[in-house]
Amino acid sequence: MIKPYYSEPGIEIYHGDCRDILPHLPKADLVLTDPPYIHQHIDGGGFARKARFYAERRLEDISSFDFAAYIDFLAAASDCMVAFHSRDLIFYYATAANQRGLKYDLHVWHKNNAVPFTANTWKSDIEYISLIWSRKPGWVQKQESEHSKVYKSNLEINRQHPAQKPIPLLKKYIEILDAQTILDPFMGSGTTAVVARKLNRNYIGIELNPKYIEIAERRIEREVGLLLDLVEVSP
Repeated sequence: MIKPYYSEPGIEIYHGDCRDILPHLPKADLVLTDPPYIHQHIDGGGFARKARFYAERRLEDISSFDFAAYIDFLAAASDCMVAFHSRDLIFYYATAANQRGLKYDLHVWHKNNAVPFTANTWKSDIEYISLIWSRKPGWVQKQESEHSKVYKSNLEINRQHPAQKPIPLLKKYIEILDAQTILDPFMGSGTTAVVARKLNRNYIGIELNPKYIEIAERRIEREVGLLLDLVEVSP
């Protein structure tokens, strides 16, 4: 059995490649995750000069994703998956669901305060969310607006990760799907962990980059109140 770097009732965090770790874990109710993106349609221009994470070269390790190398691991981890991704991956998620006889739906996150127009391209104010499932964990009927396939909100202002998601957006899917155990194979800065623990749900996170494990540790301690004692990880 593979050992987590941190384990406490309700939360486990692992350091490493999720392909090495997922086969050792039991199925979760919901995979709620934000894998690295493919940004084939972005050529920089004004966006590279204006966006802090581009200027700091912090998108280089998250903007290239070999979907085929991961999809079997992700599909086996749960009967229900909600994954954030770029436009270039819509085809791959839909095809993967179709080939496996799974149900598929596409939602969008409309960012009210996205980066302004750049040279000769469209505004980057849409992010896509694929839902793939054979069985949903549950279903909780909420207000009609909560069940929209379009979510509108601002980007996080003080983001600690380039792809950090708003807490209410993640909360929406956990609550409506009524998932009790949430798995995030690409933990990043730990937003999903924060939401899961605030909702008193079980959480399992996996992250390859030790820098973001440290960030997630501080966020969980600050925003949830858990005093984590993570083993120091090497780059």
